[in-house]
Amino acid sequence: MPETGQRVTASRVWALRRAIGQRLPLGARRWLVSRYGQAFHQWDRLSDLVGLTVRGWGEKPQVYLPHYRIKLHNIWRTYETHPPLRYTSYPLAALCHWINAVPFPLRKACVIECEHILALAGDITRWEHGLHNLDSINRLVEHERCRFVFTYSAGLRDHSRRYLRSDLWPKFDYLYPCFPSQGEYPRPDPEPFTILSIASRFSDKGIPEALEAFRVLRDRHGARVRMIVVSQMVPADYPLPEGVVVYDTPRMSDSLKTRLFRSAHVLFIPCYSDSAVPIMEACAYGVPTISTHIHHDDEFVRDGVTGYLIEPPVYAYSEYYGTRWPTWGEFLADLEKMRDRGELQTVVDQAVDRLEMMISGGVDLVAMGRAARTLHAERFASEVRNAELLGIYQDALNARHYAVG
Repeated sequence: MPETGQRVTASRVWALRRAIGQRLPLGARRWLVSRYGQAFHQWDRLSDLVGLTVRGWGEKPQVYLPHYRIKLHNIWRTYETHPPLRYTSYPLAALCHWINAVPFPLRKACVIECEHILALAGDITRWEHGLHNLDSINRLVEHERCRFVFTYSAGLRDHSRRYLRSDLWPKFDYLYPCFPSQGEYPRPDPEPFTILSIASRFSDKGIPEALEAFRVLRDRHGARVRMIVVSQMVPADYPLPEGVVVYDTPRMSDSLKTRLFRSAHVLFIPCYSDSAVPIMEACAYGVPTISTHIHHDDEFVRDGVTGYLIEPPVYAYSEYYGTRWPTWGEFLADLEKMRDRGELQTVVDQAVDRLEMMISGGVDLVAMGRAARTLHAERFASEVRNAELLGIYQDALNARHYAVG
């Protein structure tokens, strides 16, 4: 493990790309990203066809899933590493499985996976785009060839439903994402107590509050506690408390992920927006989680059983989505104003209280870790997701609406 206070770049390619990007004008960066994305998608479509030729043409039911999409998100990568079946090419498919981006008009029967129903407008971070295209989204879901639409939790489903006509609700539900099960391993030594935070962004993932909570704990316990932050979004000039190591990477390798989770006593993500993937991973490794009580309720963290939920004063997928914050940028700006006014200090205080119980031995971390593994086996294991998904495919081909559970 690197010395505390260090920033570790886990990917040389990422470091090089960022160094080049920081020296280019914004317009040039956008142009390159656009061209890179187009070239990547075309190459991936070609390699997918080559792979299908080598491996065979899929298996029944013959389902097409756009291979180029699955590299864009950790949830979707499991369709490559732990698929429910061998997918086929578009011309041979009897059913399509689209993710967020859906070609319209629909030419074949399909199921649609989305991060939120508004993501079907094209960009989940552009709230205003989704809100301005509700008619198009509802027409898509209503289409006869659209057999079923699913998101990733009951909380996301319930928040999404406010933007969907009630007569379409039977076609829209949720399917928990998955992460592969992990084997047992020796528990880390009691000291130093290691807090792990993982975030794809900075402000809305609560990293400022996580670092402030650790600052309090470090003042109390000294070198008995340490913190590992995995994020490429921590500003270079942001003051880090003593005892923090930052892994500056957009995505962990499997070996790094295993090493960090096996060294951690708790995963700490005081987020104000969606952050389910690291929690699923923590459950698989038997690591308790402290997170915020947001739209997922207790679906990913069972309070007092697999970890703790703390109450945030605000979170994105609430009644204020699209009203108090018409855009994603306005949500982030409001979050910063609340932080400056001290209104997010309650998150820090609650987190310190829960972490103190863990550090002092007032919590049975072994029992919590065991409960987390049980929750993973029941809800987030690859086998569970795949069995449900195959049922969705079969019912879609039979022109039935699939009912989860």
